[in-house]
Amino acid sequence: KDLMVLNELHAVMATDALATSHPLSFREEEINTPAQISEVFDSIAYSKGASVLRMLSNFLSEDIFQKGLQSYLHTFAYDNTVYADLWVHLQEAVENNNVQLPDTISNIMDRWTLQMGFPVVTVDTRTGTVSQTHFLLDPTSSVDRPSVFNYTWIIPITWMKGSNQGNGSYWLTEVTDTNNDFRVTSPSWLLLNLNVSGYFRVNYNQENWDQLLSQLGTDHKVFPVINRAQIIDDAFNLARAKYINVTLALDTTRFLSQETEYMPWQAALSNLQYFQLMFDRSEVFGAMSSYVKQQVTPLFDYYKNITNGWRDIPSGLTVQYNEINAISTACSYGVTECQDLATNYFHLWQQNVSNNPIPPNLRSAIYCSIVTTGGEEAWDFLWNRFQEAPVVSEADKLRTALSCSPQPWILNRYLEYTLDPTKIRRQDATSTINSIASNVVGQPLVWDFIRGNWRTLFTQYGGGSFSFSRLISSVTRRFSTEFELQQLEQFQKDNQDIGFGSGTRALEQALEQTRANINWVKENKATVQAWFEGASS
Repeated sequence: KDLMVLNELHAVMATDALATSHPLSFREEEINTPAQISEVFDSIAYSKGASVLRMLSNFLSEDIFQKGLQSYLHTFAYDNTVYADLWVHLQEAVENNNVQLPDTISNIMDRWTLQMGFPVVTVDTRTGTVSQTHFLLDPTSSVDRPSVFNYTWIIPITWMKGSNQGNGSYWLTEVTDTNNDFRVTSPSWLLLNLNVSGYFRVNYNQENWDQLLSQLGTDHKVFPVINRAQIIDDAFNLARAKYINVTLALDTTRFLSQETEYMPWQAALSNLQYFQLMFDRSEVFGAMSSYVKQQVTPLFDYYKNITNGWRDIPSGLTVQYNEINAISTACSYGVTECQDLATNYFHLWQQNVSNNPIPPNLRSAIYCSIVTTGGEEAWDFLWNRFQEAPVVSEADKLRTALSCSPQPWILNRYLEYTLDPTKIRRQDATSTINSIASNVVGQPLVWDFIRGNWRTLFTQYGGGSFSFSRLISSVTRRFSTEFELQQLEQFQKDNQDIGFGSGTRALEQALEQTRANINWVKENKATVQAWFEGASS
């Protein structure tokens, strides 16, 4: 259940923080065509819908939520409903059980379902002041969609304080309020949104951030595991939206050398991915690699110990997930012992081809490392295994791993294979090209390949079956220079006559993203490089 925070809530917040987002529920007059109906069923509908219901269940308590839900399902069995019907039944459960709320369920929930986006709650622990504002990843973007609630929410806030100074819950019903419980003097700290039960982000005054970081450094287990992930994810997103400095976000990853849990690691790795894309072709990446290597090595060693030298499969799903993180991060950032592990598996496999010695959950990570370090021999070996793979899931792992090669000639040969349906199935062509583009060596090759073959790709694969939107976004993800922006604009001009099919909108977004990347790198490159150099020495 906790994984929902990573997989649904954090994921959908990225979309919901754009000025182009949309509310969970539309007014009827806004939906007029079949296309508009299908557009409604996106990640906002499913992931935000789930996150907001989880918040509701949390502030009501699961028991009351269940009672309201049961009476709703009984009443409307074999019938149709509108969302307001659910509020009515939950309201009855609230009244029958004397639950104290600041307003009716309908008035509280309409703000979360009928207006897009979500708030960032800012608290100053020196004064106890707490305030809310609509969180936008790009603070300069303008919101065109009006809201009758003026982008304010009724927010259920749970909190805890350091040094066993207690915990509690509180409702923020105004734009700004003061809560004396939120006043803290150092070395104590205040943490809001326990277990991330609320659909919002949290920002603090610098002193409180410092105390939270200091607590993470001395004993991170004082915070619930979800909140360790939340501190990282909130900080990186607040930094992108310019609420806090990028160095503060990076500081939230320092404690990871002591962390073994999946959720904080996953939050950090997905946020650091943007740094990797922006910097893996520049001098910053040397320092970044040293830092990541230094942080992940203890995790790699931890898994080596608990799996009895990689002989056992650890129990528990998140423990297995984080083992994959440990191996793929350690191997791709060049931890020698990890690369040796992959090489040993490779030699064992070569001796007995019909018996794959690699544990199934580690295959994607190990295959990639084998291809990265093993040269042509390893590539050809895995290509043969790919061609005779008995099941599609295994073939997919191998197909993706084949794009990990650092040799341009091998990657170019692989790109040519994608145009030959006897080698790579048509439906796998785009995802294979996308994998090659995610490799820093492969990315410029793919960009040349797409520009050189756009007409062929377009006529052979048509606007439909071939996912052009993902193709364009994959190959342009690293674009962060004026020169790359010019190339992209030129590409748009040169192919106006053929068109871009399903990639038309993606091309516009790629241009917008490239401009944002250029600005971000200009503003942050020197600071980030200095931080990584200091943190990895």
